[in-house]
Amino acid sequence: MYIVTGATGNTGSVVAKTLLEKGLPVRVIVRNRAKAAELEQLGAEIAVADLHDAAALTEALQGGKVVYLMNPPAPESENLLLEAEKVIAAFQTASANSALEKIVALSSIGSQLSHGTGNILTTYKLEQAFESSKIPVTFIRAGSFMENWNAVLETAKNQGVLPSFFQPLDRKIPQVAAADIGRVAAEAMQEKTSGVEIKELAGFWTSPDETAEAVGKVLGREIKAVAVPKDQWTGILSHYNSPKNAESVAEMFQGFNSGHIKFATENQIAGKITLEDYAREALK
Repeated sequence: MYIVTGATGNTGSVVAKTLLEKGLPVRVIVRNRAKAAELEQLGAEIAVADLHDAAALTEALQGGKVVYLMNPPAPESENLLLEAEKVIAAFQTASANSALEKIVALSSIGSQLSHGTGNILTTYKLEQAFESSKIPVTFIRAGSFMENWNAVLETAKNQGVLPSFFQPLDRKIPQVAAADIGRVAAEAMQEKTSGVEIKELAGFWTSPDETAEAVGKVLGREIKAVAVPKDQWTGILSHYNSPKNAESVAEMFQGFNSGHIKFATENQIAGKITLEDYAREALK
């Protein structure tokens, strides 16, 4: 049995559907059964559990062979790191009481770093927790999600500008589509490995200027990337996060911009979905 957490989210849904398409047995762990109706129709078994609940998670993992683990986003939480630590602790307990043969976990670029990475510190904690796991683990260290641009696509469409926290605007960063992350994770779940393995998934190295160009091609008009002034970052980010988490996200952007946040190796996996592919789908 292949078990998928976060199955109603961007990456988890791709993992589940990819495995189901191959005719593999899949169980998805969700908090709200109704949201998993499509996956259930496709043949997935449904387990309802909160990832903070070690007992419920232990039950959901019973009979499982491989699991896809991700920390659910909690932007409105007052303490993102504490929320992540609760999930990690519950999963450590549940996996120790399971017969799992492998864990595939969603991590991030920069997760080898213990400071100066903002909310990426949550995946650093995840990697540290399972670095001595008796169960083989594969961490997918993904670049910046292309979907992070979703919040400013309407601005691009209506005003012809693409606001960017990534700066300078011509500096290339690794950007990867959630669908590519899900695909790579599903492939990793079917691979037999030992110990701890790290896959660094870059996607495409592209700049905010190139992102604006890709969005412009889809919209059929010129789109210009514009740098968001640093003194406005936390105010803007507070519209989508608690104040403390807004500061954490701002630190992450600063880490990217300074070059502090980077991959640990040069052995990176390329993506298949381009920025133009992403923009075409997102702007439907």
